[in-house]
Amino acid sequence: MRTLIIALLIPLTLGAKMPSVDLHNAAKPGLQMPVMGIGTCGYAISPNEKAELWNNSVAEKAVLAWLNLGGRRIDTSLDYLDQPGIGRAIRSQTAVPREEIFITSKVGGGPLGYNETLDQLKTILAQLNTSYVDLLLIHWPLPVWSNSRDPACQHESQARACRQSSWRAMEEIFHSGRALAVGVSNFEMSHLQDIVDMNSLLPAVNQVEYHPYWHEDDLVAYCRDKSIVFNTYSPLGTPDWGPDHRGWNSSILDLPLIRDIACRHAKSPAQVLLRWALEKKLVLNPRSWNEKHMAENLDIFDFELTSDEARQIDDVPKPANPKVCPYPSNK
Repeated sequence: MRTLIIALLIPLTLGAKMPSVDLHNAAKPGLQMPVMGIGTCGYAISPNEKAELWNNSVAEKAVLAWLNLGGRRIDTSLDYLDQPGIGRAIRSQTAVPREEIFITSKVGGGPLGYNETLDQLKTILAQLNTSYVDLLLIHWPLPVWSNSRDPACQHESQARACRQSSWRAMEEIFHSGRALAVGVSNFEMSHLQDIVDMNSLLPAVNQVEYHPYWHEDDLVAYCRDKSIVFNTYSPLGTPDWGPDHRGWNSSILDLPLIRDIACRHAKSPAQVLLRWALEKKLVLNPRSWNEKHMAENLDIFDFELTSDEARQIDDVPKPANPKVCPYPSNK
């Protein structure tokens, strides 16, 4: 097993090099992934009027601010409906060359399948106006059982075969250079095992929800054993959605424990949660269009949690419904 090493753990200032991890498996040799990225998915999940609702204009403004602050990784998807705005932001600024920007996008929110995967990549590249993405992921392990032309993706009983057929297209994309690395998102161990069983390339990354209420540490260990980088999303528990839609009594950021730890370190609760995940050698995708919050997210490299603080965060009481996003079945 290759050890994932987080390098250059220094306070990030404009012009400083972003800490990064090496990618392995289905990744270009020497490719590194910045440990901190900006998530750009904002849906109307709840009636909370404060929720961040992203579109092309929001994404364009946010990505420009992110790059100006020193951020270099952007996480998007064909499903997010904001890739043209992200493409405009990357093209309109001249301070950061394309090769210094790490773009992650995703296929498979709609129909999975070999040709479907190839076709969706064409749309992604056209929307972003780029000849390649740095990382391409299969967004969801379960196919949508409609509109797929792939014979392996016609019925629910074919889920394993459909994932494998889609992964063959991902391998072709990787070998063509249109993605410098390919991986998956929301894959549980059984889904990953379908790819392992192909005896071919393994994913470079698995992007999965991870925060104090929901942390699948057995899945992290499985990925680490296979040199798959574990990329977290919703590391703050999506506080802008409000706790009500999932039945939480309070946002993770409002837990007294998190606030007490933040006070001790003269940091914000969000910075404490991000640091907790970073110290587990994970890479992160906090989402925000707020420049102050973006700057805070980039300023987590100058302090450390004590082992007792980390353990207390590990053990916070979980609500009855601890997960932000739906759980993908193991079919």
